[in-house]
Amino acid sequence: MQVLSAKIVESYNPAYGQPARTARCEDTGNPLKFNWFFTPVLGSLLSNRWLTGIFLGVGLTQLILVSIGVQGWQCPIEHALGIRCPGCGLTTAMTLMLTGQWAAAVEMHAFAPLFWVILTGMLVAMGLPSEYLRKLSASISVIEHKTGITAIVMLSMLLYWLLRVFTI
Repeated sequence: MQVLSAKIVESYNPAYGQPARTARCEDTGNPLKFNWFFTPVLGSLLSNRWLTGIFLGVGLTQLILVSIGVQGWQCPIEHALGIRCPGCGLTTAMTLMLTGQWAAAVEMHAFAPLFWVILTGMLVAMGLPSEYLRKLSASISVIEHKTGITAIVMLSMLLYWLLRVFTI
């Protein structure tokens, strides 16, 4: 019975009956096996309007709440563990950028300008027709896959966070 149910479940796999494809290191041009490093994230996110809308809505709501002086959502990591997370201060820094205080914003969180670029890109992507959105998300995915820029930014943000935690 288990063999039969396993065969039925396996038959629903889209790759059923096809030879197994494994990712080769030559796909990324990297001799080491860091395929996860080159996985597109932003391009995949932009290709899904609903998911982009949710991220955009949450981000803009947080920015609006902080910019009008209402306390936004609190950092669950800081409240649970007592340490600041890699994104702590980012909303305040982006709000400072909105008011033209660029130096104070970068001092608050160095990644604020990058997140403004990403937020603006998401706003533009939401307004694009489907054909152009597919082309844009495919282009961004190719860039992410070839360069690993998303992983580089995330690792840089992690290092920046470690510096902030241990120097403050």
